[in-house]
Amino acid sequence: MLSGFLAFYLYAMSTDDQLRKAMDRLTRTEKMQARAEKVWKSLDTSRATFINSLRNTGLSYAHAQSKFDDFVEEQRRLRIRLAQEVEAAQREYLALADGGGVQARAA
Repeated sequence: MLSGFLAFYLYAMSTDDQLRKAMDRLTRTEKMQARAEKVWKSLDTSRATFINSLRNTGLSYAHAQSKFDDFVEEQRRLRIRLAQEVEAAQREYLALADGGGVQARAA
């Protein structure tokens, strides 16, 4: 009897740890996504400033504009990747939460 309880206790502790780690991952990815969205929203308003700051380093307007366009594309890819990471973290957390609830009810 004690070994069954101990096994369940260790399983519950492991599940709690996994849930905590999954929630930490979800929180971290959501924060990164929020920061990326803030940068994305500021790109339109900062376009001229960004290009002029590059021009002050000696770049031509066309080259500075190209650098800005590259940066925008990089940010677009980052937004997509972060959205995928948030979705994966949500799925992982929900799977652990649902799985843990089923195990706890079964016991």
